[in-house]
Amino acid sequence: MPTSIADQIKNRFRGIQDVKFASTARDLTLTSRSHEPDIIIETWMNSRLFVYIFAAAPKPRLIKSILKQNTNASVGTLFFVDATLLPGDGYCGRLRDWQDDLRVMNMGAVFAFAIKEAGIRLIQVNLEETAQRNQFIVWHTVEFPFDAVSVRLREYHTNIRGRWYIGDIASASFKRRISEERARQRFHYRSKQTQPLDSARSEPISAAYLALEIEVGAGQDAVKEAFRSLARKYHPDVSEHEKDEAEKRFREVQSAYDRIKSHRRWQ
Repeated sequence: MPTSIADQIKNRFRGIQDVKFASTARDLTLTSRSHEPDIIIETWMNSRLFVYIFAAAPKPRLIKSILKQNTNASVGTLFFVDATLLPGDGYCGRLRDWQDDLRVMNMGAVFAFAIKEAGIRLIQVNLEETAQRNQFIVWHTVEFPFDAVSVRLREYHTNIRGRWYIGDIASASFKRRISEERARQRFHYRSKQTQPLDSARSEPISAAYLALEIEVGAGQDAVKEAFRSLARKYHPDVSEHEKDEAEKRFREVQSAYDRIKSHRRWQ
């Protein structure tokens, strides 16, 4: 991986308020590691994050191996992929296995970089499953606000099955914006179909999981916990958000929870 790309991304991390330390130098205190990170991040919350930059398509087993290695050391993992390896803006079709693994890992998105004359541009590539199984619509968010870093332990029940420490660089406000954009993209996709579709039935169940900010296919306990957490956060009586926004988001969360329960036939 060209050092210049890693250095440019490292410098973006250094401009984030959450970041205490960012370096492309090898950490000599780490031993017996099969996969060396391109960038090492430490936050003011004392979380560690290892960033890997893929200029070639990774194998699914490599992704899983890196996640396992880092989680065993209580370190988060974040991947950046060359945008040329991912489906183009407006694509509709199937994904390669490794692309789908990264989509699941980041709840419907892949972080990417594009090489430009003036430097690199960071992009979020959004991948939304349609009502047709294994068919995805893709759009690129090029104005990506690189202004937050967090590390969370997440549980996955499909693709990269397991409990892994995952890095995230999308702020809460950006995630709300993307959630609204997903709804517009689903509407545009349905409007292109040759036959009219019933909105409630055609919208993929994955949209409900994403509304709760959890992995598609998560278990009952994880779904319930996510719903309770978001319901407390957005309940109009206690939310820190504007009343109209809180009410809208609270309805979305309630609707998503009800839909998943109905789909999974949970009581």
